[in-house]
Amino acid sequence: MLQIELSEQTEHKVEALLNLYPNKNVFFDNLIDFQIQELRRGVLNMKKDLSDFELKYKMSSSVFYQKFDLGEIVDSQDFMIWAGVYEMYLRDVEKLKQIQQW
Repeated sequence: MLQIELSEQTEHKVEALLNLYPNKNVFFDNLIDFQIQELRRGVLNMKKDLSDFELKYKMSSSVFYQKFDLGEIVDSQDFMIWAGVYEMYLRDVEKLKQIQQW
């Protein structure tokens, strides 16, 4: 059994929403599908951004990030953004893997 601690206000909102759906599994399946689609959309957008950086600097994001992490690359604004986008990309890809394993 799933147990979640929520604030009283959030709990009331969730209860009201769940009361609209006789089949709770359908509700949660739809919620999970929505989250997956949002993550996929974000990953796709980040791939585009990463590709732009890779073309501009003629380096893969993974190689760039290794060098950046080791301090081998100067902290320019472009490189800070690239590193941040790459970290978010890796985080969201991992979230997708975790959600989709079931």
